[in-house]
Amino acid sequence: MSYQSLYKVLLVTLIILFSRAPAQPEHDRVDGNLIQFNDNGAWCWYQDERAVIDIAHDKLILGSNASGDGVGGSSRDGHIEGVIHDLSTGLSERSLFMDAYCDDHNAPAFLVLPDGSYLAMYSQHYDEYSRYRIYDGTDWSSENRFDWRDIPGGTDFSTTYANLFYLSAENKVYNIVRSYARSPNMMVSTDTAATWSYGGLVTEPDESIGYVNGYFKYSSNGVDRIDFIATEHHPRDYNTSIYHGYIQGGQTFKSDGTLMDEDISDKSAPKPAEYTPVYTADTKVNGVTMTRCWNHDLQVYEDGRIAALIKARADDNERDHRFFYCRYNGTEWSWTYLGKAGAKLYGSEQDYTGLGALHPHDPSIIYISTPFDPRDDSDLGVHEIFKGVSEDGGQTWSWSAVTQNSTCDNLRPIVPAWNQHNTALLWWRGAYNAAQSFDAAVVGIIERDSLVRGVKHYVDGAGYNTTFADGDGLRTTGPTMDKGEADSRWHERTGFGNQGSVLTSSELDGEDAPALKTDIVVPDSGSYELWVNFWANPDADWRIKAGLSGDHMQIYRHMACQQVESGDYVQSLRFTDDGNTYLYQAWLGRVRLDKNDTISVFVDDYGVATGTTHQRQGNTARTWYDGVSYARVGDPVSMSVETPAGTPMHCSLLQNYPNPFNPETTIRYTLSEPAHVQLRVINLQGQIVATLVDDSRSTGAYQVNWNAQEHASGVYFVQLMAGDALQVRKMMLVR
Repeated sequence: MSYQSLYKVLLVTLIILFSRAPAQPEHDRVDGNLIQFNDNGAWCWYQDERAVIDIAHDKLILGSNASGDGVGGSSRDGHIEGVIHDLSTGLSERSLFMDAYCDDHNAPAFLVLPDGSYLAMYSQHYDEYSRYRIYDGTDWSSENRFDWRDIPGGTDFSTTYANLFYLSAENKVYNIVRSYARSPNMMVSTDTAATWSYGGLVTEPDESIGYVNGYFKYSSNGVDRIDFIATEHHPRDYNTSIYHGYIQGGQTFKSDGTLMDEDISDKSAPKPAEYTPVYTADTKVNGVTMTRCWNHDLQVYEDGRIAALIKARADDNERDHRFFYCRYNGTEWSWTYLGKAGAKLYGSEQDYTGLGALHPHDPSIIYISTPFDPRDDSDLGVHEIFKGVSEDGGQTWSWSAVTQNSTCDNLRPIVPAWNQHNTALLWWRGAYNAAQSFDAAVVGIIERDSLVRGVKHYVDGAGYNTTFADGDGLRTTGPTMDKGEADSRWHERTGFGNQGSVLTSSELDGEDAPALKTDIVVPDSGSYELWVNFWANPDADWRIKAGLSGDHMQIYRHMACQQVESGDYVQSLRFTDDGNTYLYQAWLGRVRLDKNDTISVFVDDYGVATGTTHQRQGNTARTWYDGVSYARVGDPVSMSVETPAGTPMHCSLLQNYPNPFNPETTIRYTLSEPAHVQLRVINLQGQIVATLVDDSRSTGAYQVNWNAQEHASGVYFVQLMAGDALQVRKMMLVR
């Protein structure tokens, strides 16, 4: 292919990528690449960390509790599970820690130990034990137990939760649970979690009100200190406030360093309300009285700043909760009203909401789950995830939607500690009936400054590239425009999908069609990400089972996937059929391939009714398989697109200055002949965030200032298109 022909192909690709076409009717949109980590799971918010990053081995470790109302039915009910997700390949391995009972309080906490092994700690809701396993790089150990009945003097209350910390200055591992005195207690290990002893009572009850004496969120610097924010009791039993203190050197202190407990190792301790007030019940905000506070997240930053995310009821109304961001400047606590958190999630728990998360490495970023748009308080109908960015230390926040027009709730986001250049945002998505009954999947998005995703290519799943998984040639019923019979065979249904047909199963009644294999050939060497594309009616439970190998397949339902966006593809695709079905994508993973290599995607139907083990269901649980998508990925430099060698150069794009910058930079370019110029700023997702020039320019040198005041820290690209020439430069916004 000539340089001119190659350039034309490249130019068309970039125009499609960067000039995003109007999107299809919006359902289940996600700002980022949605990944499903577990097809059945949820968590409470008083066990931490629910997810951790093993930076040395590029792994994400997360846990949840499964429900019999979700995928797998009674066979998964109550399973306490851990997932190790390989961030390089996208492959996940799920392990069963305990076959317990369904309760989101049972989710495990994790810690990466100094020797590189993983510690998983969990308890049932009201347990006699803190249970734990250790992963040695190959397998999880058998379950070990710490018996709380054996602590000095015994215990008068059962055990719930786990909160894990390693303090390097002490070379000790801590686990803080709710146990004796219905209050937080510590267990301590001095031999990297091999054995444990009782570590003492953190706070003691003020008086016996309700069934527990305070709720605690923790954060540690990992060296010598564990901070906490606490309530006095459960907010349904008491008009709770929020208090802060910290543990250091075997003692506890107020925010300002005032000593509170000189020996934390015994069963005598201060009361929660004796520590420093963070946010006090009955505070008035715009004439509205805020009551019954609850703590959502706490973060101590590397520079010593402390931040907390909390909620309160407005005028004691359990159907009107509000978010607040609290911060400590070294002298005093202050707060900022963020927005509405919505009504209680279900009847018997007046204060259960969607919650929120603080970014552990960037105090200017937070995430909240709310059914009200924080930009204008409009009612969204379901809980969506929003990202907040502050440029004035938390006094004001600007918001952008992470999820939009979802067909189910997005709840309880978390952000595990990683670093300033990488973010893992996780949450669970689905229907939440109660802590003991839910149909949800654990999902998330991974953002890495070092990884840029190119334009997507669609490959139809058809007879020329699709066989049965065992290699036999594809045989289907049809092609017809009618629904396929209930014969456990794939049916080619015409008049729908891309290339005019889809492969369907369970359209009328439950079926079990054989697994398929679609082969695609990549044009160049590099790393590639792959997706399976299927059609779904958002009002039904349409799904597909897929993976990059026959023994590593996941069940993907539309509720845990995202709609395909038209601007992401080289081709012009069909995105909707008859107004009630839409093209969805499920991310399968990442592989390294050589030029002209073949990669196989395995696909199967899954007509088992949700909440059951074997009961097959047709129509609302159908599978409509359309095809496979792939995109090349790489580092920002290798993925930056330059004009092909040999193409006449009519322009020159210089590196912006300063770079890195905050918040303003100057972009310079020159033209050797008149041309129509488009100068755009593009983010890592390929979205145009600013158009700086779109007009004709004469020969000469130019400069343009870009003020990124409204944009988050990270990598951006400035793209210059002048006539038939194109150049790209990388920029770094650092706050």
